[in-house]
Amino acid sequence: MPQKSRFKLKISHSLLPKFPKMKKSNPNSFVQLDSAWSEPTTSFQQFSTQTTEQILAFLHIFINALNTATSKAQVDSLMRELYGLKRDDIILIQSHQEGEKILMDIISLMREKIYNFLSQGHICGVEYFNILLFVDSLAKTRFEVDTRFAIFNKMAEESLFANGISDVENLLLIELYILSKALSTMHNFEDIICEYISLVILIDINIPSSLEHTSFIVERFEALGVDMRLLLSALQIQLEPQTYFAHSTIRKRSILNWQLHCFWNVSHFFNHHLWLELYPLWKEIFYVLLKKGDIESIDEAMYMQFFIYHFCGNNFHHQEQWRRFCDEIDRVSVQYYEEFAKNQGIYGVSKKQQSDKIRIGILRDRLVANSPYKVEYSLLSNLMRDEAFLQKYEIKVYTMNLIEKSANDERIVRSYEEIGISVVDVVSPFNAKGFYNSHFQKALALKEAFHRDNISILISPNNGYGISDFLLASRSAPLQIYYSHGNFVYDLSCIDVKMTHICQNKPRIVHEGYEFYGVPVKMQERFYNPPLTLESKQQIDSIRLKFPQDAVILGSIGRLVKLQSREYWRCVIEIMLCFPKSIYLACGGGNSSLIRECIMDCFADKAKGKIFLERIYFTGYIDSTIYGHIIDIWFDSFPLEQGESRIEYVAKGGLSLVMSKQSKEERTQHLEKWIAQWATLPHRDGSLKGKEECEKTHTILIESHLPLIAFSEEDYIQKGKALVELFTKKQTQKIASLRAVIAYGRAASDEFREIKGVQAFKEAIAF
Repeated sequence: MPQKSRFKLKISHSLLPKFPKMKKSNPNSFVQLDSAWSEPTTSFQQFSTQTTEQILAFLHIFINALNTATSKAQVDSLMRELYGLKRDDIILIQSHQEGEKILMDIISLMREKIYNFLSQGHICGVEYFNILLFVDSLAKTRFEVDTRFAIFNKMAEESLFANGISDVENLLLIELYILSKALSTMHNFEDIICEYISLVILIDINIPSSLEHTSFIVERFEALGVDMRLLLSALQIQLEPQTYFAHSTIRKRSILNWQLHCFWNVSHFFNHHLWLELYPLWKEIFYVLLKKGDIESIDEAMYMQFFIYHFCGNNFHHQEQWRRFCDEIDRVSVQYYEEFAKNQGIYGVSKKQQSDKIRIGILRDRLVANSPYKVEYSLLSNLMRDEAFLQKYEIKVYTMNLIEKSANDERIVRSYEEIGISVVDVVSPFNAKGFYNSHFQKALALKEAFHRDNISILISPNNGYGISDFLLASRSAPLQIYYSHGNFVYDLSCIDVKMTHICQNKPRIVHEGYEFYGVPVKMQERFYNPPLTLESKQQIDSIRLKFPQDAVILGSIGRLVKLQSREYWRCVIEIMLCFPKSIYLACGGGNSSLIRECIMDCFADKAKGKIFLERIYFTGYIDSTIYGHIIDIWFDSFPLEQGESRIEYVAKGGLSLVMSKQSKEERTQHLEKWIAQWATLPHRDGSLKGKEECEKTHTILIESHLPLIAFSEEDYIQKGKALVELFTKKQTQKIASLRAVIAYGRAASDEFREIKGVQAFKEAIAF
């Protein structure tokens, strides 16, 4: 598919230069310039590649338009047209014979235009920061310092963050300061960017004018060539503890908010592993806040803990990383939270008389349709159909409504209510302060709600938020249970019981040295394989048309960080190189540039690596109910495997190849024990399972699944090739046979989980 042009400069037809290779616009679209400078009409969408000639042509037109612009509105519009350029484009033309002159002309013209605007008292907004493209653009020619801008620079510097200056005014002063500094020298790009970042992160991110800067940063920083190292250098300026604690409470929160809600969302910064280089500074600030111990500091510490958890949690690959986080963050914080709660007289559980039923509270970060919700909702649905459970227990779901992650989804709230579970939200009023809401006030409101509702059992599927750790540390229920969705090393003295559905259908399981109650969960079919509507089928067909029609589509769905594995890609690459028509869909959120680097590291010949990358499609976030019908074969990642997303894919009839963490012998022994337990369960009609049925199950689960389970990298490659070959040769009968094997195994597992899951949950909460 041809790439659309990035150059979309629209100007009056009369301003077009006479280039033989360029076509003039349709005369019918001509718009005469007038005092209002009508919306330009000529579009340069014919530029489909980033060639030097096209960039030069674009800049010639830009200079012509800038030269003849007679109003600030016209220049404002031209500054926005520079959004089509990247810093690499400017570097590309430097070696051209015309390049130096064009760049000098642009810089001189912009200096004149902008100086006149500033002299007349006009405001030059953030779109003028596109001039940063040209800073340091003339490596061999050093521009003379334009001293005319010194007065504006001094004016801004003296007034910036002065007493009585609002953040709206401060933002205007930052614009003036950065713009005048850049125009003065047109050198020292990194220093200018560093100073801009260190200043803008002090601004209240909630004010409307901040949105213009967050948009500029998210849209333009990659194009401007601002790399991760430069960002970290700038952030470290304000994160040095002595500097950080010199700021007001709201400025300290702003420093964190800009990192999380702006810079984190820049495509090449998103989920980058280098964020963790700031961890020592974050931790030092966190410790200082905990040691201060006053209400305001504990409030800041609780947010800081959430903040650290977000950046670390999205980057962590291994349990050892979570173990360190628990040691250095969670265990440290709960000691201070417990002491603080006792000093404030808020430690302990409700003294109310026991209600008719034992009340269970489930504490959620927010209510959205993610994998933890699907698992928990399925478990709760199974429990709410058990009469014995309903006679003894009542369940309430409490939300922290962490808008820093995302707001509650009202459809999810209703889904709980429809099965008889009430949702308690006592924290939303605090979100009126936006990203400056108090996590401490939220924790107090939740603790009061637990006491009011007489909660006897608190289940927390969280593993590191300040709010949830505070509630556990201050003892909010007689029985406090940690429900793990994958972090097995979260271990606090205030946790009484641990449970997880990741249990291999065992009633007890040891993960990373810790014992868990195993609670198997039969998932709701509507989550895994909802019926396809006509619209869904049309959408599937439409998406498949975007890819080569004869391709075998390999892929996976989930966090991209799990694909950051050279051993995994070495296997996938070897398989795909044997089948030139195969492609790979990497579906899910994350930093795709890091995965590209990982793939390129597998190639000694980088040219071949670049060619191979053309067969890898990074889709971003997708609808798994749709893409589960598009991927032909799921190649599961290792050593970090995908979780519920893979199980959901398999439930749709998909074939997935996984790397076993057990040896073949260990797997066989485990399955034989499980089959023996399954055989004792009666059918729904009460009849017992026969010998022939048990033998069939033994054969299917232990032997027939082997083409889909690898026990080494070599085994993964061989079995992967065999699966792809089934599709290339269109061996539909064998494909259908494998799908039938998977369906049979899933049905047997669901039968076991439905019965044993409810039993296991009741055992775990018994006290």
